[in-house]
Amino acid sequence: MSEIQADAIRYIEDSTYAMLITVGEDKRPYARYVGPFVNDGLNLYFITSLDSRKIAHISANPAVMLYFQMPNQTPGAFKSVAVAGTAGRVPEGNEYEDVLKKLGDKSPGFRKWLNSKEAKAWTIYRITAASMQYTDFAQAKKTIAEEIEHE
Repeated sequence: MSEIQADAIRYIEDSTYAMLITVGEDKRPYARYVGPFVNDGLNLYFITSLDSRKIAHISANPAVMLYFQMPNQTPGAFKSVAVAGTAGRVPEGNEYEDVLKKLGDKSPGFRKWLNSKEAKAWTIYRITAASMQYTDFAQAKKTIAEEIEHE
């Protein structure tokens, strides 16, 4: 793993919100906030409602991007991370249970919601990272793009 990827992972782990970009059936891009989310390196997990348009978009075109940007940044200190990859539904099993635990640990509000009656119709998606862009105007003064190598 490169130093840039390690910095990007730290930025993702410190982020509260992420924006998911999908392509709709009409071939137009759609962006919406997702949360909570967790990561395993640069591979990312998020929850969504079973009746969400995100699911229809991902079913038609699993190529997605998850974009992270902290609020209230100044132009000279701007940072962001964009991870592009392929989204797929996580089947119930060990990975699914591990993600649920991580989501609950990261977001007590999620844990409370999960135990409510409203939590019946949702699922977990994984984005397997293919590439990332790390923008750091505070230090590097540029955007660096890297392909992700999986072991």
